[in-house]
Amino acid sequence: MHGSLGHFKALVQRHKARKEKTESRFEKRKRNTKRGGEKLDFNFPKLRESELKRLKKKIRTNIQRDNFIDYLLFAILFLFLFISFYYFMN
Repeated sequence: MHGSLGHFKALVQRHKARKEKTESRFEKRKRNTKRGGEKLDFNFPKLRESELKRLKKKIRTNIQRDNFIDYLLFAILFLFLFISFYYFMN
């Protein structure tokens, strides 16, 4: 073999240092999203069946309204691009 034991030990040490650096970087991300075995407890009020149905209906209408606005904006943008493309090609 070419090289020395000292060179090999230094190579292993650098490899460990790089590995620890990347692992610690990824662990920081994990700490923000996961809690180690600890369960979160929320204080949501208990709703009656009629209130729950009303809340679900309100959420659904809000989602439908937002989706309609998104589709409308997409259609307007598409028409604008189509008209612009047609205008510049002629």
